[in-house]
Amino acid sequence: MEKKNKKTKNIKVKDKEKKGSSNVQSRITSEYNKLSKIFVSSYPEKNHVMKKLIKRASFLLILAEEMEKDIRASDLTTETINASQSFIKSNPLLKDYRDTVKSYQTVVKQLCDLIKDESIPDKDRADELEMFLRNSWITY
Repeated sequence: MEKKNKKTKNIKVKDKEKKGSSNVQSRITSEYNKLSKIFVSSYPEKNHVMKKLIKRASFLLILAEEMEKDIRASDLTTETINASQSFIKSNPLLKDYRDTVKSYQTVVKQLCDLIKDESIPDKDRADELEMFLRNSWITY
């Protein structure tokens, strides 16, 4: 009977992982759609590059949000024991989070630079971009 219980637990964990990954994927898709509305290029030759950057930015933003949840749920420091020594160091996830946020900011800057080159005749589109950048939780 113990084997059945263990298998059941494993299946439940796998189901949770699948549900979690589909939730993450839907959040990435939602973010992609938001960014696509903002960074639509009137130059077809830039659309291919913009779509790749938008896809990358969407992924990085959701990844950073997930890392932030994990950081908030755990300690900011960890105790490391090495033979007879014991010392405290920062949580390794903090460095990964910092690098992810930095990458996100770089990608958004690249997107902004791409549309800066264009003349934006539609004032509403420019206002929407400015509002997104102001309300973004990750600022420059």
